Amino acid sequence: MGRTRKRSRVPLSLFTALLGLALVACSSKPEPSAPVPTPDVWCEGLPPERCGESPEHCIRLTYCDGQPFCASRMNRPRDRTCGSVSVHGLGEPCCPGLVSRCGELTPDDTCEPQRDPTDMPSCLACGDGVCDVHEQRCNCPEDCAVTAKRPGIRYRGSEPEGPSGHRRTEGVTRPGQCLDALEKPDAVRHCLRQWVQALMGRRSARELRQAVDIEPFTRFDLELLECLDEDGEPAGARSRRALCLEALQRRTKDTRLRKLLSP
Repeated sequence: MGRTRKRSRVPLSLFTALLGLALVACSSKPEPSAPVPTPDVWCEGLPPERCGESPEHCIRLTYCDGQPFCASRMNRPRDRTCGSVSVHGLGEPCCPGLVSRCGELTPDDTCEPQRDPTDMPSCLACGDGVCDVHEQRCNCPEDCAVTAKRPGIRYRGSEPEGPSGHRRTEGVTRPGQCLDALEKPDAVRHCLRQWVQALMGRRSARELRQAVDIEPFTRFDLELLECLDEDGEPAGARSRRALCLEALQRRTKDTRLRKLLSP
């Protein structure tokens, strides 16, 4: 008969020691952190008169038509006593020297008091004699509308040193160099529009026709941008953009425009 192999046993003392180490290891594991409680408040679902019940999370704002509503406070500080330039909704009155205004300039150059039901008034520095990036003749005619007493407008953008985010035009230090540095019509247009936005706070060259001072732009720069803003899709034999560029080249004799007309 074969021998029966004896099973080895772990001494009781050693077993007790190992069990103690395991218990210590388990007890030393960090406990999971408790989740941060989130407020059980849906500010947008509260009527305006109940908005003040949760001031930590909700704020009462106003649409352009005067209708109040309740909204999430988000990053609006509770200790703010007045609204600074471009603050929307008017949870507080505008700061001294600013006024609450609505009004939008449409793409076809007309004014609408409120383009969308959710538009909110904002605080603007109307009356300081400068049409800044937040203002236009619809919401700030004191500074941005041409009148008999003020035939020219002073525009001011938010980047007086020029556009900072246009990496594709490195080396361009003034608007007139956009045409020198770039080859494609849409690239030249984008470059010029960034300069218009940065220095003048405008969306198009058309808004600068009554500007008192357009430096460092030239009239050629703005006429070129107006042509490039025209529809580039073919309309018959030639597109409106091409016809405008051809007319500009005939008038100015600027040979750089040829590259914008090549297919």
